[in-house]
Amino acid sequence: MAENNSSGTGKGVVRDGLGGLAAAAMLLPQSMAFGVALLSPFGVPAGRAALAGLICAACLSIFSGLAAGTIALVSSPTGPTLVLAAGVLAIAASPTGAGGNVILIVALFVVLTGIGQILIGATGGGRLIKFIPHSVVVGFLTGSAILMLKSQYAPLADAGTGDGLGAWIWIPAATAAVTIAASVAAEKFLKRIPATLVGLVAGTVFFQLAALAAPSAFSGSWTIGALPGVTDFEFALTTDGLGSLPWPAIIAGAAAAAVLGSLDTLLTSVLADLDTGERHDARKELIGQGAGHIASGLLGGMAGAGTTGATLVAVSGGGRRWAGVAAGLAIAIVIVFGGPLGTVLPVAVLAGIIIRVSIGMFDTDLISWLKSKRSRSDAGIAILVAGVTVAYDLLLAVGIGVVIAIVLYLRAQVKAPVIHRGFTARDFHSVCKRTAAERQCLSEHAESVKIYELRGDIFFATADRLYKQLIPDLEEAEWLILNLRRVRRVDITGAKILQQIAEQFKRRGGHLIFCEVHKGIGIGHDVEKALRKLSPEAKDMSIETFVNTDEALEYVENRILEEAGFDTADGDRKLEPSEMDIFSEIPDKLVRSIISATRTESFSAGDKIFRKGDHGASLYFVLEGEVDIRLETTKHHYKRLAKYGPGTLFGEVAFLNPGERTADAVAVTDVVLVELDSEDFHRFAEETPEAAVAFLIELGKKQSNELRWSAHEIQRLGDW
Repeated sequence: MAENNSSGTGKGVVRDGLGGLAAAAMLLPQSMAFGVALLSPFGVPAGRAALAGLICAACLSIFSGLAAGTIALVSSPTGPTLVLAAGVLAIAASPTGAGGNVILIVALFVVLTGIGQILIGATGGGRLIKFIPHSVVVGFLTGSAILMLKSQYAPLADAGTGDGLGAWIWIPAATAAVTIAASVAAEKFLKRIPATLVGLVAGTVFFQLAALAAPSAFSGSWTIGALPGVTDFEFALTTDGLGSLPWPAIIAGAAAAAVLGSLDTLLTSVLADLDTGERHDARKELIGQGAGHIASGLLGGMAGAGTTGATLVAVSGGGRRWAGVAAGLAIAIVIVFGGPLGTVLPVAVLAGIIIRVSIGMFDTDLISWLKSKRSRSDAGIAILVAGVTVAYDLLLAVGIGVVIAIVLYLRAQVKAPVIHRGFTARDFHSVCKRTAAERQCLSEHAESVKIYELRGDIFFATADRLYKQLIPDLEEAEWLILNLRRVRRVDITGAKILQQIAEQFKRRGGHLIFCEVHKGIGIGHDVEKALRKLSPEAKDMSIETFVNTDEALEYVENRILEEAGFDTADGDRKLEPSEMDIFSEIPDKLVRSIISATRTESFSAGDKIFRKGDHGASLYFVLEGEVDIRLETTKHHYKRLAKYGPGTLFGEVAFLNPGERTADAVAVTDVVLVELDSEDFHRFAEETPEAAVAFLIELGKKQSNELRWSAHEIQRLGDW
């Protein structure tokens, strides 16, 4: 067994190494290209600039791989972080040709970006980043792509030393074109080889052949030049000149880079999960990325993020746990030993790679959004963010993007219906079973009882709309029940509106009731008490609060019945068996005959008449007191399924088809019941079939009414 495990581990390491090497081959030209695109315009030598991109890819991939937040994730410089860093440099430095201060600014920017990512990861902010609207992200990427394309004009327009076409028109531009064409062809025909590597080789070969054809036209600035060696390394972050730097711009840029880099990385993590079948840990991943950025900044590298293309190449090459580390180490080896390669690499090749990457950043979904009326607003947001990015800078675009995200959230909240569903007491009643006369009375008053299930947030943007929607019921209904189970929050404005509703309803003689009010929404369990604390001067307000809709409805039903002259004080009501509702259509003689087959039983409050799982074969008539049918959910909690008072009956299912009881029957108060056992009834039926048939017909009518109502309840629950 030990040998098999060792063999499996060894094979895994080999696969990780091969996957990492494949990813590194893809990242090398792209990383150098991004470094040159960022630093060369500010006077940093092309070799040193290319090195910054390689340091970033190596540090991020190694530290991210060690953190193991995402299996097989590989990182490198990316478009948004490149544009952000360029924006900071445009504010903090000028293209003087020296580059010393530029390196310090970039180092500080990258280190602060790393600190920001560690804070985001440690505080769980990775979850919040996912709430940035996709249209805003598309705008960032589109604007960044345009800026990256614009930045490549200078290296492609760099004149040579000759005259005419040989000087500059065709050599750099043609080299970039060959690089782009080769990478596009490789994506289509050579899928196993990284397209950027193919483009790098093809563009370099073309450039060197052009050099042989027109050697006199060539400029020394057309190649990267030798990369700095290990002996030339020094910490980029020094204390000299820190006081004179524009800290607000650098901090703002680093914060934006931390957010965008984290978003970019987590999106790549999701794609990696789809291929590996694993689940990424956002906290570990962002902390690893942050540590990699700090190392990159200290060593003179740039900022970056998880890179989708290279990650998928690593996965397809068999890489898993150590693929990122392997890719980073491979790039580190190139940094140490590959310095002379820069002397043959043309800047135009890297420009071609940047152009190819920039084109790939354009999201074609934007065109589809413009064609559809439903998504045109999203397209407008993306175009706005892209326009601000190009016309001003990405920092301002990030700020506008955040504002847009907030506005979109508020817009969604305002447009979302506050009333989830409304109905009357004709559609919904309590589980308390009533006599026929009581049901008739409640049916006559059903339209005077309005029940509304509210949802979402009742705050300054939605409270007034709720008030306007309830105005008709404030003028017509007598009872208004508001269920707040789906409400997430009530702010001061919302509470004030609820108070106004209560006062207006009270003045016209109505009754306002709340139910399912959980403490987390901001007004506590007792709504009237909470509203009076907010406005002590409020006097004309009478509010009841109940645990659930069922209890609220039972309370309303009892008040309606009391006003109609019914006695709802069940503890004081006493009936004779012959007064039971089910006997109202049966001749008295037959009723007396049926009652002769029953027996009377008494139970004290709290007694269980039967338990779930007990064998049952009896029907019970309630003469006095109250009985609950309960389904136990936990040791100390239960769901009340029905409530029976004098004149009602329960247990008919077990009576008609004896078997296990499906719930508990509990005496809420002292009760007097009349029990009719199935076996006794069968004996009685043989002796008095006419009475038995009459009773079964009435019982069947009752059951059919219950089934109709059950079907209605199922439909209502489906609409919930």
